[in-house]
Amino acid sequence: MPVLNLNDDVAVAKYNAFIRQSPNAQISQDLGWEKVKNNWEPCYVYLEDTAGNITAALSMLLTMTPSGKKFAYASKGPVMDMSDLTTFDQLIATAKQALGDDAYLLRLDPEVRYDAQFEADLRAHGYEVRGRNVADQGMHATIQPRLNMVIDFANYPDATSLYDMVPSKTKNKLRKPEREGVVVDYGLDQSFLDDFFETYVIMSNRHGITHRPKDYFERMMQTYAGTDIMRIYRAKKDDVLLATTIGFKMGDKIWDMYAGSIDHDLTNAHYATRVHMVQWALDAGLKRYDIGGIDHADNTDGLYKFKRNFVRQDPTEYIGEIDVVLDDAIYDELVRQPDQQH
Repeated sequence: MPVLNLNDDVAVAKYNAFIRQSPNAQISQDLGWEKVKNNWEPCYVYLEDTAGNITAALSMLLTMTPSGKKFAYASKGPVMDMSDLTTFDQLIATAKQALGDDAYLLRLDPEVRYDAQFEADLRAHGYEVRGRNVADQGMHATIQPRLNMVIDFANYPDATSLYDMVPSKTKNKLRKPEREGVVVDYGLDQSFLDDFFETYVIMSNRHGITHRPKDYFERMMQTYAGTDIMRIYRAKKDDVLLATTIGFKMGDKIWDMYAGSIDHDLTNAHYATRVHMVQWALDAGLKRYDIGGIDHADNTDGLYKFKRNFVRQDPTEYIGEIDVVLDDAIYDELVRQPDQQH
């Protein structure tokens, strides 16, 4: 049973290389993510071919629940071609063996576009799927939003910058910070992190939402220092801080994960950081730029209204959560609707 031994440096390096070189990879499937989520227990499983090459991998983080059993979460996993359900079944069988009786649920939420037949196939293979059936509960019905605003560069084969991919009204918004003298740079050190956190807290307070503590982002920075996986983009005018954005390069995309801005800014500096972040993706030869999730696709949703400035396509709808139920009684109590219970 291929369960990663974290004390085996050779095995860890091999696993890490597979994740970071796979077009199906996600930052939350990276080995480094356990250092960011340091209050969760890691468990990693994988499959190999006859030559010993890794063909599929699953990074799980576990936490104890009041039920007395653990919840195992493979955020945006697994790392594999999800069209191959035979391999997926084999990987899940390995995960079940690794988890044993300790967990009541293994939850995965791969970035697979919604498809009715694929959902039916998953159910036929014995998996629970939480997708369109919970859509009326809003974006927080699932751990990760099912609707994401994503620029697919395949739709713009001749594009050399974000300007080539947005409508004219957005181009005007993008040009404003340039006219106003806004300067954007990026880095990954304490000064960039301090500036990010300042704008992040200001923006969170402005919108009346909670924010993560600073040490969460410090662990990110420490984990990915010396790589080009994480960048903090920063916009200033006359050396006055205006906006910041944190992005991750993993798999085939840049994921625009966190941002902040000063509420009195009239320069559209938060647009300028996105110009540079999309350029990062283009220069790296990636396929997508993901500006994150939304609640619903109309202008009553402020997230959609803002992100629509950058993304011409309709939101990308993902399949949702794939639940591997390990204890039906606890799953009935905590997750299933009454009319769905066994």
